[in-house]
Amino acid sequence: MKKTTAKKVPAKRSGQRRQTGVLLERTDKVVTKDKGTVLKIFGPSYKVSAILNEAMNEARAAETGLPVAKVLEVLKIRDHWCIRREWVEGDTLADVMAKDKKNLVRYLKSFVAIQCQIFAKTSERMGNLADKLDKQISASPLPKETRYDLHMKLQSFPRGKSLCHGDFNPTNVIITPKGDWRVIDWSHVRLGDPLADVARTYLLFWLSGHVAAAEKYMALACEALKVKLPDVQKWLPIVAAAESSRDQTPKNHELLVHWASVVDIE
Repeated sequence: MKKTTAKKVPAKRSGQRRQTGVLLERTDKVVTKDKGTVLKIFGPSYKVSAILNEAMNEARAAETGLPVAKVLEVLKIRDHWCIRREWVEGDTLADVMAKDKKNLVRYLKSFVAIQCQIFAKTSERMGNLADKLDKQISASPLPKETRYDLHMKLQSFPRGKSLCHGDFNPTNVIITPKGDWRVIDWSHVRLGDPLADVARTYLLFWLSGHVAAAEKYMALACEALKVKLPDVQKWLPIVAAAESSRDQTPKNHELLVHWASVVDIE
């Protein structure tokens, strides 16, 4: 195996895509541009099985024919396991939207259209989103009674077989200089009900402070999928509970707990 100088995994956070150097920093994980590729470096808190599974799921997503940033190799650099992916030239949809706010609706329509193309795909060898949500609810800080109610509600929902990105937001869509698109960061991809993925994207807009965009996105997604707003809203408590199991700011944690506690939202 090729030996390379290990990069320290920093604890700071940055969400901007740059042409060189660090692209993203989070606790125990860093993503950098390295020799014309993207290198995701994991810290010791990540299990090797989880890293290998992430690479496998991304490869399965690429096998569906979707425009995906392909996995090139899984390697170990000193004590850090890494995933190397192809570099996709272009700007994130989030950056494009920020620079051209007057055309927000047009960009959101394209964003929804891309998500619907993902929903049209499936895979025989990928885990189900409902199982992941169930585990995340169990790990959430919610009261035992609320978690029980959410577990029961989740069991009554359709499991679905559509490809769900799991972290579909404008920072994970790259627009190339030719106007093509690529979707990156498929570490959370699962098969499931598309409405669960829509609910999570809606929450991600909210948690990032883009409330107006969240509401416009929700309306456009419901129109594209030909569903009513309550059909998506019923997923919000479950998705919010799952999201609360991850590290959050105090403000976002409070927001997620509020949503998760409204079990009978319709």
